Amino acid sequence: MNIVLIGTIGAGKSTIGKAISKISEFKFADTDDLIHERMKSVLEETGPIFNPFLYSEIFYHTEAGVLDEMVEKDGMVIATGALATSHENILERLRKNGVIVRLHPGVETVIAREKRDHRPFMVEKRESYEDAVARDYHTYSDQYLDYDYSFDVSDEESPETYAARILDHINMMNCSQDGNQSANP
Repeated sequence: MNIVLIGTIGAGKSTIGKAISKISEFKFADTDDLIHERMKSVLEETGPIFNPFLYSEIFYHTEAGVLDEMVEKDGMVIATGALATSHENILERLRKNGVIVRLHPGVETVIAREKRDHRPFMVEKRESYEDAVARDYHTYSDQYLDYDYSFDVSDEESPETYAARILDHINMMNCSQDGNQSANP
């Protein structure tokens, strides 16, 4: 079984995913890291890509390949990229061997995390950094409505606390389902 973490940028997928891995037997995979590693080799072959649309297309196809590989894995906690859910049928496929866990921070939490981590953001004319983060947060939030479990996450508790809660919840649900299955053969 895999645990697949989905959510907006700044949701804490990588941070909480690593924490889950530390306190369990799940191995950790960050799809963004795998994509960027593969993009390095693409860029070495093609040279720098100055066309943002071409770069986005290559990124999207690379992400699709990485996600296809994750479908075949077992015993993983997988931190997906913020837009991974846009790939057709990916959640259905990932769900066959795992559970989809949505990490749901408030927009203020995401803004604070993005600023704290000094992440670059596409800011339009007459738009503040905070407004740009909020715009993307609200634009893409409908992509995270297909999940098995959802956890509101903020910076009020540690990633380790959220990791333990997620594991406890999944274990409790698995025990409940196992009990129901054996009670109703």
